[in-house]
This record gives sequence, C-alpha cells and structure tokens, in this order.
Amino acid sequence: MKKLVENFSEGVLNLFANIGVVIPYFFCLSLYNHNKSVAAYVLPFLMLYTFRSIGMLLTVYIRYSASLMLIISNLFGVIGSLCLIFAKNIWFGVIGGILLGLASSWIWPYFLTVRTKGKITNDFHLTKLHWLGSLVSMILLIVVELLAIKTSEYWISFVILALLFLFSMWGGFKVNRQIGFYRKHEFSTHQRNYSAIGMIFIVILVMLVFMIRYTRLKNIMRIEDLYIGFIAVFALTILWIYQLKIHQKLFPLSLASINRGIVMNFVLLYTIFDSSLRFGFSTLLVVYLLYLFGFEVGPFILRNHLNLRYPLVIIGLILSLFNFTYFIGILCCSLFVGSDNSILNNSLYHDPKIESERAFLVKYQLSAIGNISQQLFYMIIVYLVSFYSQTNALNFFSTSGNVSGKLLLIVRLPVTLIALLSTVVTYYFIEKKAGD
Repeated sequence: MKKLVENFSEGVLNLFANIGVVIPYFFCLSLYNHNKSVAAYVLPFLMLYTFRSIGMLLTVYIRYSASLMLIISNLFGVIGSLCLIFAKNIWFGVIGGILLGLASSWIWPYFLTVRTKGKITNDFHLTKLHWLGSLVSMILLIVVELLAIKTSEYWISFVILALLFLFSMWGGFKVNRQIGFYRKHEFSTHQRNYSAIGMIFIVILVMLVFMIRYTRLKNIMRIEDLYIGFIAVFALTILWIYQLKIHQKLFPLSLASINRGIVMNFVLLYTIFDSSLRFGFSTLLVVYLLYLFGFEVGPFILRNHLNLRYPLVIIGLILSLFNFTYFIGILCCSLFVGSDNSILNNSLYHDPKIESERAFLVKYQLSAIGNISQQLFYMIIVYLVSFYSQTNALNFFSTSGNVSGKLLLIVRLPVTLIALLSTVVTYYFIEKKAGD
C-alpha cells in the first residue's frame, strides 16, 4: 500500500510538471467567468497570469537546489489553492493567485532538472505506474471541475487541487530521496547572477503586465493604456539586453531560447484568438492538438535534418498569413518548437559554461522573455487598432467577437512579421556560429 501511494504521488508530480501551467489557469479562469459581477474574483486570475509569466525571471535570484525548489513549488501550490477557497476576500485571492502562478511557472523546469539528473545517475525513471497515477489524478481533476461548473461550487476544485499538490509535494520528497546527488546536496546553493537593476526591471515588468492584463478587461482603450504598453516595451527591452549580457557566453543559444518563447507564444496565444475570429469557430482544440503533435514528433522528424528547422518555421509563419494554408503553417511552427526544444535541452545541459543544475532554468528564463515579448507586442498592436478604430478590445480575444477582416489583417501583419524577424535574426547567428 505504501509503495502504491508513493507511485501515485510521483505520478501526480509528473502530471503537474507536464500540465501544471494549464490546470490552475483553467480553474481561476472558470472562477472568474462564472463570477464576473464580483470584482474580487478577477484578482486571482490576473495575479496567476502575471506571476506565471514573470516567475521564471525570478529564478535567477534563487540559489537553492532543484530538488528543494521542486518541493517549495508544490508547497506554494498547496497554500495557493487553499487561499483561493476564500477567493472572495481580496487578500486571499491576491496571495493565492501569486503562489499558484509561481508554482505553475517553476514546477516543470525544476522537475525536468531533477528527472534528467535521475536518468543520468540511473536513480529515477518514470514507470507505467507513474503514468497511471498521472491519468487517475487527471480524470479526478476533470470530473471535479465539471461538477464545480455545474454546481457553481468552485471551492471544491481548489480543495482537490490543494490535496493533489500535497501528494505531488510528497512525490517530490520521495524522488529527492531516490537520487543520490540530491541526498548529498539537498540544501546546497549555487552561484546566482544577481543585479539590483535586473530586479528593479522585473518588478516594473510585473506591474506593467498586471496593468496590461487588467486593461484588457475594459471595452475601449484609453490613451493612458497605450502609454502603459510603451513603457512595458521599454522595460522589456532593457531586460532583453540585461539577460543577453548575463548569458553572453551562451550566445547564440541564449537568443535561440528567446526566439523559442516568441514562436511558442505565437502559436499558443495569438493563433488561437486569430484563427477563431478568422474561421468563425473556436479553434482552441485544433491548435492545441496540432501543437502537441508537432512538439512530440518534431524531434524525430527533423532528427537527421536539424539545419532545416529554421527554414521550416519561416515557411510556417508565412503560410499562417493565408487562410487555406493556416493550419499547415501552425504545424510547421510546432514541429520547429519541438525540434528546437530538444536541441536546446541537450546543448545547454551539456554546455561546460553553465551549471547543469541551472541549464533548464536559464532556457526557460530566456524563453519567458520571448513569451512576454510576444504577448506585450500583440496586446499593444490590439490596443492601437482598438483605440484608433474605436473597437471593443475584448472582441479581439473572443471567439464570438465582431471584428472586421481588415482590422484582423492590420493586427496579423505586424504580429507575424515580428515573429518572422526574430526567427530570421536567430537563424543568421545560429548559422554563423555553426560556420565558425
């Protein structure tokens, strides 16, 4: 029985590591959608979204081992979920959203680091029982959330979420005990790249992302909202320069990691809204399945043709401009993300210029910058179009929104071109490095 509980706990940990970004986001979004008349319920969603985006940037200031941070991530998940049982209270909602946002942001890269170390030392491997535990907990979460939606008793969802985070934390403890490296270095610290300037700009970005997300809930954009967006671009530019300077010894891998975040967010955020408006139906499932398929098979399809991955994504971005080749373009971008993700993991983890314990964290820090960059650029373009055309900005983020084809094209061109420009520049430096 004890062994069964351990396998289940490690299975829950595996589930949260793989889709931990999605579950709290969906729970908080559902809570908000069914309580829009109560202002307090928007705060958990906004805080979770903001700190999920910013969380990876904060890991540059964390010195503790990946195994300890994996446990702390789950602890944040437990406390955050319990806080959101009382989400009607503003303070509980804010604290719960922040903690769940950080848990969502951190759990995957820290688990990936621990799991990779376990594979190398042959101390830990995922088994069929682990995947069975993941499946059982996933089914439980789906059933509970459906019941919560039907009964409007959302506190039940967060109780179960807290309980599963507790199991996941126990799984983190057990994995920590299995891997010899972490038994010897459980509370060890590593060198951190500390800069007060970097922290200041991260704090500024936290506030700006929060404000931009908040203004998206309004109808018509004001000129002040545009100023917020432009200040965010300035802060993000400084952060780009700062991060690339810190990781200049990894260039152009650092630039490739940022570009990965841009392309990934282009597919998983922009194209979902854009294609739903263009084709007149919710394309969320179609885009997600194409992304999942491309992400999983990309490393295998392009294994012997790695030099083609950048031309493939360039073609994909161009194809996404046209309706009849739209989903082919998304598939091409997804194949690129899957292939490039595998290459970056291997390159960074085995790069002697970086600690293996921080390799995946660095990748996700840089990807987070790309992710946030694409979000901010997309939203600023929407703000500009909404402001000058006096169109309800929410229409651009709704499957039932009434947006003309002309306005969609005005948004589509710059959003696609900036992703294309980022990819072309990255491709140039990657090829230049390979030729040296």
